[in-house]
Amino acid sequence: MTTSTMQKVRMPAEWEAHSGCWMGWPIHGMWGKDRDGVEADYAAVAHAVRRFEPVSMLADPSVVQRARNLLGADIDVIEAPMDDAWLRDSGPTFVRTAAGELAGISWRFNGWGGANPSFDKDAALADIVLRQARVPIIPSAMAIEGGAIAVDGAGTLLTTETVVLNPNRNPGMTRAKAEAEFSRTLGVTKVIWLHGNKDEFGTDGHIDGIACFTRPGVVLFEESHERAGRSYETAMANLRGIEGQTDAAGRKIEILRMTDAPPLDRQGKGDWGTSRSYINFYVANDGIVMPSYGVPEDDAARDIIAAAFPGRDIVQVPIPVLCTGGGGIHCITQQQPQV
Repeated sequence: MTTSTMQKVRMPAEWEAHSGCWMGWPIHGMWGKDRDGVEADYAAVAHAVRRFEPVSMLADPSVVQRARNLLGADIDVIEAPMDDAWLRDSGPTFVRTAAGELAGISWRFNGWGGANPSFDKDAALADIVLRQARVPIIPSAMAIEGGAIAVDGAGTLLTTETVVLNPNRNPGMTRAKAEAEFSRTLGVTKVIWLHGNKDEFGTDGHIDGIACFTRPGVVLFEESHERAGRSYETAMANLRGIEGQTDAAGRKIEILRMTDAPPLDRQGKGDWGTSRSYINFYVANDGIVMPSYGVPEDDAARDIIAAAFPGRDIVQVPIPVLCTGGGGIHCITQQQPQV
């Protein structure tokens, strides 16, 4: 069921109630000898999320039986052709209509601007998920990924120029054009633009590795662990993009700050391309599922996130192999709001 309806829609904030979470099982060819390790990470995340809400796991035909064997009966495994397993990015964005019903935005997925040249199967995943969920599809010609947007559920969006305005996704795109499309598809009336991070491995600077809303008017921002150099300067430029901003309701944005993890050496690969983000967490029903890296900084990050989301159980999940792919827990999860 596809609709090009112009009726008012709203993307709920991630902390609003969910009916479940969508994920995708990793493809063996993408991970090579790290297959067993990354599968263990995905399974651990899935079962952590399942403590709070149902989980539906897409799996390519080549790995669907293995996924079922490793996940057990508690996770619903659905066969679907896939190229990769970052469902936050290739999957849909769920919205609510003015009538309170669910619909889903099917963005134009182009493999992170060509970072992954094989993306034809992933480009169809949003529609597959939405048909499985039995909700109307609202197509968008904008090429972005779910990790590029963060909303407060009350009209305000955070995003980055290095993704949305990047010619590798949207040639000729302007802020005004993008804001009009975000208004149509997500129901937002205020967009806060950060520069982003053109050096970020694979994605060009997704917002879900930089900042997120914790409630309307409050943004949690992740600084660089480093105190000099390119990463530090990029983080500070993004922080300046939030400072002094107001949201859709006219409130001055309050900024909570945390730092990412120190440089990591995972699987003998060094730190290049490895995600060290704590802010790349998933907000589940009554809980937070966040990464841990086996470093002392894990405890401080947990305390900051617990204070930002009072009343939620905090579950830390080690992701020693997943993080070497340049992403984290938020990158592999996609919430379906409750009707």
